[in-house]
Parts: sequence; structure tokens; C-alpha cells
Amino acid sequence: MVASWMLTATRQFNPFMFVMVMGVGISSNILYNFPYPARWLRICSYIMFAITCLIFIAVQALQLLHMFVYIKEKSFKDYFNDYFRSLKFNLFWGTYPMGLVTIINFLGALSQKFTTSSPTNAKNLMIFVYVLWWYDLAICLLTAWGISFLIWQDYYFADGVGNYSSYSSRMASDHMKSVLLLDVIPLVVVASSGGTFTMSQIFGTTFDRNIQLLTLVICALVWLHALIFVFILITIYFWNLYINKIPPMTQVFTLFLVLGPLGQGSFGILLLTDNIRKYVEKYYPRENITMEQEILTTMVPWCFKVLGMTAALALLAMGYFFTVICVVSILSYYNERIVDEETGKVKRVYTFHKGFWGMTFPMGTMSLGNEELYLQYNQYVPLYAFRVIGTIYGGICVCWSILCLSCTLYGYLKTALRAARKPSFISEEGTEKTASSPFNSIESVEESNSAIDSTYLA
Repeated sequence: MVASWMLTATRQFNPFMFVMVMGVGISSNILYNFPYPARWLRICSYIMFAITCLIFIAVQALQLLHMFVYIKEKSFKDYFNDYFRSLKFNLFWGTYPMGLVTIINFLGALSQKFTTSSPTNAKNLMIFVYVLWWYDLAICLLTAWGISFLIWQDYYFADGVGNYSSYSSRMASDHMKSVLLLDVIPLVVVASSGGTFTMSQIFGTTFDRNIQLLTLVICALVWLHALIFVFILITIYFWNLYINKIPPMTQVFTLFLVLGPLGQGSFGILLLTDNIRKYVEKYYPRENITMEQEILTTMVPWCFKVLGMTAALALLAMGYFFTVICVVSILSYYNERIVDEETGKVKRVYTFHKGFWGMTFPMGTMSLGNEELYLQYNQYVPLYAFRVIGTIYGGICVCWSILCLSCTLYGYLKTALRAARKPSFISEEGTEKTASSPFNSIESVEESNSAIDSTYLA
């Protein structure tokens, strides 16, 4: 029984499962630095962080076990083609580094908290955080550049052209969707993550000035590259909305994915420009310098600050617009019903499915962007509205993550236990019989209607 259950769970792996780490992880970060802080919120953040780590370890182990079983039964080439070339799975590898970043950010915040009370432990933790950050950066670049190259290199559809006249027409009709952003958003996220600790006191005492400058430059390059890449993809997605209109009911929550780079981009540029100011103030003292040098040391960092604030406001403004579009799109399907052909169940827009997870992380990034804008500039001009907006986004993110996690675990365990009672998982022909789960559907988030079956809550 146990072996059957483990085999079933292994076969149900999907890269999209790392989205649970993203949603719960960013919720823990928001609770830790909530716009209106409270001790009980900090306690809740520790609980959420512990859950995040457990999910990450479990899904990472499941991924390695799944890869081993898949390669053993088939081949590495089949695994590579199915999970890295096929658009059914390859785009969702971007959820892995984004989920890991939420863990890095929380550990970085803990190391800064214990700077004075336990400096040795704080230093060791910061070294660990920095090593993890470089690892995550490498994965982000590999995902964004590698998966993009594989998509551009050749068409790969296991079922061929399907009902379309050509591969290009199928690509234009079915795959010019918001999920294309999933492999690029990690670059924005990891650049923002570097900004959270680069100019902190504990990082400055652990590493020297050259390391700080190197990290600042790397973060700037990655952020600029990512934002250009993201807006190219958003332009393509806008074209898709004009041609193919808003997604159908079971895919409408994927609209929220556009919020991710907008909120995280604003958060990142605010941190980056503020770190430039801190770097100049720390390493370019104003004693015994000429008037020209004094003007430069004052103007240069604040020029970056002004540019950062302008860019952040622009990104947040676009985020507000798309938030409204997302909500209106969901409400437009309120009266629509879809009857499942297999089960006969009636599905509504509020029937839970894995696409619900697409709302968690983007809402969290918008919360971070609004809160950071308030923290940096409220001392110069009243910006309480951004604090309130950040609280609203953050509250929605946390509550939605709890809802999604509860429904997903319920559906996943229910399906796994039911499938484990079956005597065999491999047919006589050697083809895999995969049990349905919240994540194992062969369709992507935007293609799947059947993916909501196993997590349907009657």
C-alpha cells in the first residue's frame, strides 16, 4: 500500500507544483514585514515559512524521484523532450527559482534581524543566503535563456499539428498566453531579492566593498534585461487579447500572471536605486572634498532615486490597471456554467482548480511594491494610500494562498489515496497510466479543463 501510494505520488509530479512554494513563501515574507506590523503576524510568518520549507523539500524530492523513475522506464531524451521542450511543461520550471527566492528573502530578513543579538550566526546565515542567491540566479538564467531557446529552436508537440493547418497557427492560437512570462519573471524576482540584502549592515560586515558593488551591478543588469524581455512578452500577450480575447472561464485566473513582473519590477527598482544611494553615502564620504565632488555625491544617488521612483510608479500604475481587468474578467464569467462530460459536475468560475494559484504570487508582488514605495518616500511626502493598497494586496495574497493550499492538499491526497488502491499503474503495453491530480494533467494551466476535476469541492 505504501509503495503503491509513493509510486502514484511520484508519477503525479509536475513542475507547476513549485507554485505552492511561491504562493506560501511570498505570504510568509508579507506577514513578516506586514505594512501594519504585529507580533502575532510575525508568529504566523514563521509558521508559513516552515510550511514553505516543508513543501519545497517534499516537491524537490518528488521531482528528483520522478526524474529517476521516468528516465529508468523510458530514457533521458524522452524526459528532456517531454519536460523541457514541450510547452505543456517547460514553462512551469520558472516556478522553481521563484519559490526558492521566497525562502532566500526570508532567511535574509532573519539574518538582518539577528545582526546585533547573534552576529556570528547572522554572518553564517548571510553567507548561506548569498550562496543560495547565486545558485538561484544561475537557475533563473538557465530557465529564461535555455527554455526560450528551446521554444525558438523548433516546434515540439507530441500530438503533432492537431486540428490546425500548421504548427505556427497552433502556436499563435494556443500558446501566445501569459504563461510565457513564467520563465522570464524569475529574473525580475532574483534581481529584487539581491536588493533586499546587498547594502544591509550584516552583508557589509560579512563581505567587502567589491562584493557589494559586484552584486549591485549584477542586480541592475539582470533587472534591466528582465524588464525589456518581460515587456516584449506582455506586448505579445496584449496582441493575443486583441485577437483571441480574454481566456475562457477555466483559464481566466492566468490573467493575474501579468501582475507579477509589474509588482516585482517596481519593488526591485526601488531597492536597487536606494542601494545605490546607500553605497555612495557609505563609501564616498563628504569630508575634505571639493565642491564639485560634493555636488556629485549628492546629485548622482538622488538622480537614480528619482528615476527609480518614476519607474516604480509607472509599473504600479500598469499593475492597478491589470488588476481591474483581471477582476472584471472573472466577474464576467459569474453566470457561466460548464458541465463536465465525464463526471457530469457543474463547474463555475469559483470552482477550484490549479489556475487559482496564478493569483497568489502576483498579488504578493504588488503588495511588496506598494509597501516599499511608502517606506522610502513617506518621509518626504505623505504616501499613506500606498501603505493601505499594499495591505489590501498582501491580505488577499495571504488568504488566497491559504485557500489554494488547503484545496490543493485535499484534492491531491484524495486522488493519491484513491489511485493507490488500483492494482497496477503500468499497462500491458508499457504505457504509463497516470492518475489525475491537481498537477499531473498533461495540459498546461491555460489548456486544462479536466485539471479541475480532482480538486473540485462539491
